[in-house]
Amino acid sequence: MDDIRRTQTALARKATAVPDHRFDDLYHLICRWDWLETAAKRVLANTGARTPGVDGMTKKDLKTEEKLKAFLLGLQAELKAGTYRPHPVMRVWIPKANGGQRLLGVPTIKDRIVQMMLKMLMEPIWESDFIEYSYGFRPKRRTMDAISWCYRRIQPRTKHFWVIEGDIKGCFDNIDHKILMKQIKMKIKDRRILAVIAQQLRARVLDQELYTDPTTGTPQGGIVSPLLANIYLNAFDKWWLERYGSKTVAEQQRDRRIGKGAVLLLRYADDFILLTSGSKAYAEEVRNEVANFLSTELHLTLSPEKTLITNATDGFDFLGFHVQYERPKNNKPWLRVIPTKRSEERLKENIRTITARERVPWQTPLNTIKAINRVLRGWINYYRHCSVKDRAKKLDWWVNQEYGRWLCEKHKGKGIRWVLRNYQFLENGNRKNLAVRNETGGLEFLFLMSDVPIKPYRPKKLPNPYLDAGWFTLTATPNDDSIPGYEWTGWWPNNDNWLDIREQVIARDGYECTQCHSQEHLEVHHITPRSQGGGHNLENLTTLCRWCHELTPSYLTWHKRDPNKVSKPDG
Repeated sequence: MDDIRRTQTALARKATAVPDHRFDDLYHLICRWDWLETAAKRVLANTGARTPGVDGMTKKDLKTEEKLKAFLLGLQAELKAGTYRPHPVMRVWIPKANGGQRLLGVPTIKDRIVQMMLKMLMEPIWESDFIEYSYGFRPKRRTMDAISWCYRRIQPRTKHFWVIEGDIKGCFDNIDHKILMKQIKMKIKDRRILAVIAQQLRARVLDQELYTDPTTGTPQGGIVSPLLANIYLNAFDKWWLERYGSKTVAEQQRDRRIGKGAVLLLRYADDFILLTSGSKAYAEEVRNEVANFLSTELHLTLSPEKTLITNATDGFDFLGFHVQYERPKNNKPWLRVIPTKRSEERLKENIRTITARERVPWQTPLNTIKAINRVLRGWINYYRHCSVKDRAKKLDWWVNQEYGRWLCEKHKGKGIRWVLRNYQFLENGNRKNLAVRNETGGLEFLFLMSDVPIKPYRPKKLPNPYLDAGWFTLTATPNDDSIPGYEWTGWWPNNDNWLDIREQVIARDGYECTQCHSQEHLEVHHITPRSQGGGHNLENLTTLCRWCHELTPSYLTWHKRDPNKVSKPDG
């Protein structure tokens, strides 16, 4: 591991000192045992290792040191002999928060390990080339670093009040392979490394038993995909830097006299904003120039319904935050940053899912309150540096009401007064709150987000982390535009193996209902009910959508449902 750190630091120093240097003789690094072993440990530590690729392998198949060593020795032999070829990528569709679907690729564990080594190799080189105002999917950078940039730029002194909300349409799916490889070749000369990267890009895709050969895009879900997207969009960053970001003071003064003004860029993966101190007409001119550059040079298209020109006083949404410049009559102007309404609705939807009226047998008041608390803690931790206190209080009240209603339905025949007598206790000796006795006899209180102290975020200087010998690539960067930390993934029995088994069954059945082939609201059904001796073995499990599941005899018997009253959404 120390050798990996030193190697990555050396790559970063060379790339910083000689920006035009092209690196050669890199292939031997991804054949080294310490690189293979480190990459494998990082991949297997990721929760995605529970999901199999086309070969059906999961981290359970490599749970012993002997199996893992034999697997890595085989991969090492393939890399050294030059016979390694990536497997096809399994394509799945997952629901997005806006109601649409996102394409996700699931590589095999072997391919993920190779991608992790490519990331370990390439990231130190390009971190020396990326501009300061790019924050997405980069080490030691986070969402609040981007939001704090807005605090510093949208103020009376700078007058950057016109905002261009940029959104690239299907960015990851439309990356041109030829352009991307041309950009990579500007930094890497080793033909064998270039061949491995090209193979990952051209890996065949398995979509519902149909194989296709991609000509554009990087596989969403691939470990190296976010880095490749940043490399691709780095050309856009450099264009902005040359076109708008490197003007002299005299040029800026001249632009202000003719109503143009400065243009600032903030990019987070494929989402970006441009701020200008010029007029709205100038902002429209800048948007057209950006759209023209992306179209002609990168073959990308701005989403017309999402690329808006907004005044900061009207507010705009970015990375799950609503940013608005306010000018109170009797107070100092300030930038108000709060959670978006969409984010609040997603939080409520997660809570409603946990407190669904149709309960599963293992859903107890204790399990339910723990699940709610996990979601609430994740949500408030994401927003704890913005003006969220008032929203947190209102959401605390709403969650309290929702959990109270669930308890009333759990104990049918009992009213809210009975629930309060049995589930309301003094917390910290000064207030009453809903709580449940836990396994040790203590109390598990309903978490109140308004208790979390709201502190301003103090951004730190963001140098190249690879120039610090203590840093090296540790984990895969998720390629997910959802807000992290508070998504609800559903219930499963108190069985450590159940989640892995459930994922295997859904993957085996092609991520669709075995009855109606729907790909929405998938659940795993026991063919022989557990009450009749059925187990969690794969032969006894099948994938059904929620509506087909509700029509099974065991489900109807357990919930005492009338089959004539159960129908699909389309009737």
